[in-house]
Amino acid sequence: MNKNIFVISLFCFASFWATAQPLATLLKNAEREANAGHFFAAAELWERAGRLKNSDPALLHQAAEAYARVRDYLRAADCFRPALTDGRFPLAPLRFARALKQQGRYEEAAQAFETFAQQYNGDLKAVMISVAENEIAGCNLAQQLLENQDTNVLIQPLRDSVNTPENEFASIAFADQLLYFSLASADRSRLMRSRRKEAIWGQPEEAKSLPEAVSAKFRSGCFSADGSRFYYAQCEGSCPASSGGSAATAPCVLFCLRRTEEGWSAPERLRAYINLEESTAMFPHVAQAEGLEYLFFSSDRAGGSGGLDLYVCERGLESEELDFSFPQNLGRRVNTGADEVSPFFQADVKMLWFSTLGHPSMGGLDIFKTEKEGGTWSKPLNAGVPFNSPADDYFFVLKRSGVGGFLSSNRQVGETKTSTSDDDIFELKWE
Repeated sequence: MNKNIFVISLFCFASFWATAQPLATLLKNAEREANAGHFFAAAELWERAGRLKNSDPALLHQAAEAYARVRDYLRAADCFRPALTDGRFPLAPLRFARALKQQGRYEEAAQAFETFAQQYNGDLKAVMISVAENEIAGCNLAQQLLENQDTNVLIQPLRDSVNTPENEFASIAFADQLLYFSLASADRSRLMRSRRKEAIWGQPEEAKSLPEAVSAKFRSGCFSADGSRFYYAQCEGSCPASSGGSAATAPCVLFCLRRTEEGWSAPERLRAYINLEESTAMFPHVAQAEGLEYLFFSSDRAGGSGGLDLYVCERGLESEELDFSFPQNLGRRVNTGADEVSPFFQADVKMLWFSTLGHPSMGGLDIFKTEKEGGTWSKPLNAGVPFNSPADDYFFVLKRSGVGGFLSSNRQVGETKTSTSDDDIFELKWE
């Protein structure tokens, strides 16, 4: 063999081996991280592998899906782009357009949704066209809402002692000076509380008075109006920032604790007709009016509109039993084929606040409100800016005084919060 040919062949083989080894290692490590629920780390590894393999559409699509899951919209859009014309990934153009929308790039996103609707030819064409049209309506609505935002409402993130790189969500405004909320760390979600002194929210501490059986699988909860009961969702798995948003669904069950002279009672699982087998029940909220306690929650039980729907049931306050009526679906005017989550009911005016992306939204999950008129709910109204943003906005609650409130969002805040991968708590103030 010619010596030069031998040298060239040896060099090419060595180059191939040097490339193949890191690629195989990257893919192995990406799978390991994904299986552990560390989707941000998995996304970075898949992206590196895809770039190493000449911008391989399949690997970059895996990275894009993982980036989308942890809500890194910029990198998700960049990684979806090589798969836009690859027939193996028919929904990549839809996912790409949604990533643009959640960056607030509404004109580009609307065009991308339009292109998807024109070119998609899968079995669910009618459904996908409807989804794209809803998203285009959201893009158009967002531009209108930005031009007509409510300047009488101020919003700001709570200080860094409360908000961290993890997920802070599900605020409970127990009093104007006392705030409870959920903090999702790597292993579990914890119920935290912070006190306000001289207009400053203090360093949070864990609400350790709850039984260990609660804190082990706690997700989110709410107190009854008099503080004597605590309703909460117990879920399999937490929702740290590396695994996605705080509204991530999981097998969940609703429980109640009662406050006694000795402390909190043992957890009581709510009735089987609330916690149906083979379905999830989560995001509980209770309110009182006219001698009744209303329980709102989200569930994916059979017979709904799709995804998580909102349900309500009620019980008489004179009874010590947690014997609620059979849950009623709020109907297709409120519920959509997407998820409806984080209900909050203003009993005095019969106004329900909730979040969904099933109605035209500015980004992902937007906050909406609907009024109960007789026995029906009005058409949900987008709460607008500053309640909503291109990111996910949910867990809206009012303060006990009714003057101001809180919400959770992964929105960017100038130079102080440039990531959209974690949820923070924001305070709303009326001027």
